[in-house]
Amino acid sequence: MTLFEIIRKYNLSDEDKQNYLDYVANRFECNKITADPDYSFLERWHLILQFSQENSVAEALNRFVSSKYPVEYKKPDELRIEIYPSFAGEIPIIYVPDTDDFENFVTNTIYKGIRPEHIAKTGASFAFGKTTRFIILSAKPYSNVKASELGLGDEDWIHKSILIRREHECTHYYTKQFFGISRNSLHDELIADFFGIYEAFGFYKASYFMHFIGAKGNSGDRLKVYTKGLTQDVFEAVRETAVRTADILERWSVSDEFLKMTRSQRVDYLCRLGVQGILEKWVQ
Repeated sequence: MTLFEIIRKYNLSDEDKQNYLDYVANRFECNKITADPDYSFLERWHLILQFSQENSVAEALNRFVSSKYPVEYKKPDELRIEIYPSFAGEIPIIYVPDTDDFENFVTNTIYKGIRPEHIAKTGASFAFGKTTRFIILSAKPYSNVKASELGLGDEDWIHKSILIRREHECTHYYTKQFFGISRNSLHDELIADFFGIYEAFGFYKASYFMHFIGAKGNSGDRLKVYTKGLTQDVFEAVRETAVRTADILERWSVSDEFLKMTRSQRVDYLCRLGVQGILEKWVQ
């Protein structure tokens, strides 16, 4: 099913049609940044990591990361910092398993002490600035999905949730580094969740993505956040698009084409194709 078949299916008005096409347009525009990325910010993080090993992670974070708004951690012994060798390059990752500690740390570090209304539904945060870049991960169940809903044990699901978030955020890091774009939209989240799911499970299932994003549920919480401001008709068209593209990516994930690619080649490929390209390449 192509974009225009989806438009016809939902009988979108001219205005809704344009809003839908604008929403699913490929923002990456096939323009990969060729200049070498600046990794000089890592020097500071190696010092932070060394300080955390010689003292404590909590002290290192309060001294170097959230000095203006320090956090009184409930479970400081669970905190961990690593410089993760991702496919996008080394990136500092801060693991904050306790929910209260995570929400307080994100509030104080990312939002300058002002608690955002969506923090309870937030499981990861990605800071990307000129002088510092890092990822913060919680141990919350991914997309607030319960382990029982996936037929998994609680500990296994927490472990996989952390892996999904790590690879999801590293994918955003890659697109920000090499395409200059990282957004909360269907295209970006489709790509990021794809690699998160694949790395955590060793395979990709469209049903997992649709479960996480709410594409087949009654609420569609994440999808509603990503489509805020669009009409209900456009939302339904985007939901249909999410379902169709996820099914196509599941087929692609076991193809010879996919298996021959490196991780970065796979991301580049999906960035170049865009939502429309994904649908039209495997149109049925």
